[in-house]
Amino acid sequence: MTTLMIGICYGIIDPVLRSKEFNSKDWIENVDSRYRMVNDLEKNKKLNGKTKNEIIELLGNEYTTDYWTKNTICYVAPDPDNYAMLDHYEFVIFLNGKNKVERVQNINR
Repeated sequence: MTTLMIGICYGIIDPVLRSKEFNSKDWIENVDSRYRMVNDLEKNKKLNGKTKNEIIELLGNEYTTDYWTKNTICYVAPDPDNYAMLDHYEFVIFLNGKNKVERVQNINR
């Protein structure tokens, strides 16, 4: 029972409490805060329809392209509370043929 409660707290409650609203300045200047904003960006579809240049203006130029598939932009959002370098979010932005955001996906690695 204790293990179940710890799992619920860590898996459901903790991410909700640690989430925060997207702020472009904070995203760019404080990489450790990104993981708190990825849910807001994904859930509220704040980037849908924006161009690649608008995305770079909002999220900065520390990204990789075509990492997941062609026409994608990927921003790494590490969780500073996890000690393993492998635990991080990859915020993947999928662009359509017109270089506009089609969808985004927050991937926990």
